[in-house]
Amino acid sequence: MSAASPQIMPPPAPATEPGRLFIAEDFAVAEIEPPDIWGRILAVAVREHASDIHLTYQADAMHVSVRLDGQLAPQGTIPTQMGLRLTNHVKVLAHLDVGERRRPQDGHADTMIDGRPVDLRISVLPTSHGEAVAVRILDREAGALSLDQLGLTDSQLRDLRGLAESPSGLVLATGTPGAGKTTTQYALLRHLAGDHRKIVTVENPIEYDLPGIDQAQVNRRIGLDFATLVRSVLRQDPNVIMIGEVRDAETAEAVVRAANSGRLVFATTHAIHGAAALESLIALGAHPHFVARAFRGTIAQTLVRRLCPYCTVRLEETSEMDVLENVQRRLKPGEQPLLSMGRGCPHCRHTGYRGRIGVFEVLVADDNIRQLISGGAASCDVYRTAIQQGMLSIADAGKLAALRGFTTIEELMQNVSEIWTGRQ
Repeated sequence: MSAASPQIMPPPAPATEPGRLFIAEDFAVAEIEPPDIWGRILAVAVREHASDIHLTYQADAMHVSVRLDGQLAPQGTIPTQMGLRLTNHVKVLAHLDVGERRRPQDGHADTMIDGRPVDLRISVLPTSHGEAVAVRILDREAGALSLDQLGLTDSQLRDLRGLAESPSGLVLATGTPGAGKTTTQYALLRHLAGDHRKIVTVENPIEYDLPGIDQAQVNRRIGLDFATLVRSVLRQDPNVIMIGEVRDAETAEAVVRAANSGRLVFATTHAIHGAAALESLIALGAHPHFVARAFRGTIAQTLVRRLCPYCTVRLEETSEMDVLENVQRRLKPGEQPLLSMGRGCPHCRHTGYRGRIGVFEVLVADDNIRQLISGGAASCDVYRTAIQQGMLSIADAGKLAALRGFTTIEELMQNVSEIWTGRQ
């Protein structure tokens, strides 16, 4: 079922409150019906590039929040009875069972906002005070990035292009949920599309349509899990396969087997860096020797908030420069450090940040790395060897982004746990 595109914006929030897009309490005052409340919330969230909408119950009321640039921003409350009707409306849109309130449910819906198609992934979780609703917003146009637009350094971009153009083998994308792995995977596939190679994906869900690429959807209700689909995909004679995620032993084995059979395989995991992704794959049951033989490289990533271009000011040198000293040598000749901060303005909702950028770590396998993997070496040994061979760690990539005035050390500390200690 598709939702109509709302035309009326909700009452504006106080302009000086950071992250506030609307005042949820005004919906009750104006006695707006739940379908219109939802339409207005969704329209504002999409227009402000929010990634998620959260409707959660506490003892007093339903609390409404949106996730902006990775940060949860409270938008106020709605009376409980009105909230129950709003929850039911969202469940109807997602084709969920309105009468079922004891079990978790997942569904999806689609709509048009300002003439653009928007997909919604909806999760309902029973809690002590009511059903918590989490809605992931997938803007199809926003996810269409090329490799050049991801935010890699020049050397990382060269390495990643080299991995993408390998004739066969395994390339892993890794990071926490919401770190942008799917966007990176799609950028890799776009880079390869049209070069006379047959490309097939196995996804859950299919987030964006890719022209010229066969995309298969996981459906566990009828027995179509990742491992089953990978086996079927191999019979389609593909050159390139993209696997949405590796979470179980059967999928891990299927991915490694496919990569060792002359195909180029892209897959994702949830480890925090590339060496740990390999360790996770082996822990799921993949044999270290076959992993080493297939392995070509990894790209680990996270997202950090970008400083607002309208209110950013340069900082004088501070004590933080000592922490950044080890990455200053990676600045280009003549490039000056630009540590900066955002003062906050209407363009960034008075947060000092506007949008997000990726911070990456690209590990390219060589014989030394493969020998370590085949011998069962710990991820810290693989990681240390990669650093010695010149890999830019995800922590140092973050520091370099701060040195170039793209983000702040404070933002990195919230998203890159190794930013001060260097421990991986």
